[in-house]
Amino acid sequence: MAFTPVSFEDFDPAHLYCMPLGGQNELGLVSWAFVHQSKILLVDAGAAYPAFDLPGVDLLLPNTAFLEANQDKIVGLALTNGHEEHLGAFAYFMKHLSIPRIMGPRFVGHLIRQEIFDLYGQGHLDQSQLSFEEVNGQTLKVGPFLLEWIAGNNSIYDAYCLKISTQAGTVLYTSGFKLEQTPLDGVMLDIGRLAACGDEGVMLLISSSVNVEEGGYSASEKTVLRSIEKISQSAEGRLIVVMPATNTHRLKVLFEVAKRTGRKVFLQSPTLHKVAVSAAISGYLTYDRNIEGEADKLDTTEDRQVLILESSKEADPIDVLQAISRFEHPTTRLKVGDTIVFSSDVVPGQVRRMAHILDELLALSVPCYYGNRQGVNVSRYGAREELKLMLSITKPRYFAPAMGESRHIVQHGNLGEFFNLGADEIFNLQNGDVLEMKNGYVRPFGRIEAEPVLFNCDQGERVTTASIKERQALSVEGFMTLGLTLGLDGKLLSGPNLSCGASGFLLSDEWPDVRQEIEIAARAAVTKVVQERINDERDSGPYMRSAVREAVVKVLRNRMGAKTTVQVQIHQVGN
Repeated sequence: MAFTPVSFEDFDPAHLYCMPLGGQNELGLVSWAFVHQSKILLVDAGAAYPAFDLPGVDLLLPNTAFLEANQDKIVGLALTNGHEEHLGAFAYFMKHLSIPRIMGPRFVGHLIRQEIFDLYGQGHLDQSQLSFEEVNGQTLKVGPFLLEWIAGNNSIYDAYCLKISTQAGTVLYTSGFKLEQTPLDGVMLDIGRLAACGDEGVMLLISSSVNVEEGGYSASEKTVLRSIEKISQSAEGRLIVVMPATNTHRLKVLFEVAKRTGRKVFLQSPTLHKVAVSAAISGYLTYDRNIEGEADKLDTTEDRQVLILESSKEADPIDVLQAISRFEHPTTRLKVGDTIVFSSDVVPGQVRRMAHILDELLALSVPCYYGNRQGVNVSRYGAREELKLMLSITKPRYFAPAMGESRHIVQHGNLGEFFNLGADEIFNLQNGDVLEMKNGYVRPFGRIEAEPVLFNCDQGERVTTASIKERQALSVEGFMTLGLTLGLDGKLLSGPNLSCGASGFLLSDEWPDVRQEIEIAARAAVTKVVQERINDERDSGPYMRSAVREAVVKVLRNRMGAKTTVQVQIHQVGN
């Protein structure tokens, strides 16, 4: 599927254009833009956790270049739930875009007011300037778009699907959903209304793909309640649960576990505390306040009565688990008798890391329960039969599988063939790809810039690709700093002095000999430059650094096969 670059001027006002700004071929970062009658509607503002191959990056955020260039066309932002993959970039959007209307469910509004996702403190919002329109299943007219929030089900309160009606056609956006038949909050996916939408006519279905590889139906949160309750009853010491901060159904489960097994809940994560406050204010989380423990009484509470809940701020829960296992966590320190439950998904790419963490905990004699097989976690996304059900009841004319990695989207797209959708009616999109809806047809139209923004909490936003490549090289090949002291005539007075870091060859048997060769090569390079530039009065510093670096790099590559980053420092003093 070929897409050519397009600009806003290429869009016909009478047609509808749909484009993912993130969430395609990746987990998280969900955000879509819809353009109709020269107006832009944004749906969701998600963030994602970076993979290990992006050192120095704390968050991935949607690219807003297209939106910033057309700010005066934006009519609103519609939010569907409060998970980080749908709401994590909200503060970033507010910092860079002028959005006249912000709409979403009540619980999402409370999360925004609590500043759950504030970009590590860099995205504080002026609440007096923030206008949030609370929705509860009603229909709103937003510019040329008619929006209807339809009750969904997820692991969070107030999760919705979104119907987007325009003169060019109707889009049904499922957001993240599952068919939970025994929901903790009593709210089920509104199959009746979704089926009615199908009868009314859905031109394009945009549906979550994350859990397509799991057959059948996703398990209920109530199975987690039974499993963790058994673990809590058998644990002789403290029970530590690491979980995603926005999984409010899991939070409710754990309060119930504490009640049944005689423990007090200690919310060690500030983010978890904010989520609990938001849920309580919204009226969704009710519990006996005597169950909640006070942080300053944790050390004096009997271990058998302690249930610690840990999460992280805008980071993968596995980061928290690793910090705890290595005694690097700021608030939770392991002790004899502790039991850990990792009540979260181990996302693809983190399986090997999880294995290392389990080994570390095993060496400490700390049992750790994790994953669906041990019953301490269930997916918050619909499995294959639930995805098929959505296709069946909505009867879309065209289908765009979304919100998942490449294999998820392809497999989900393949399900469309069971519902008489042809290859030209299923679109496996990349971020930035644009679909055009006109005259009852949907077709590929072009693409806009959509490379994710790389965010570092220390440097600020938009870490450059060059910086990432340099960090990748440093993390793999290490670095070497070589210091030289030269006289005013350029001759070597002392050195070279070598300092190396993160370089595996330092442990090799050949390194002592290679080090001598490096020193010899560096001295020879200095002598050569001095001889070549005897009558040259120009500063020889840059030329000298370059010559020495090339000589050292050549030795490292020839002898060690290493592509180490080499830095040469020259100090020039009077003779």
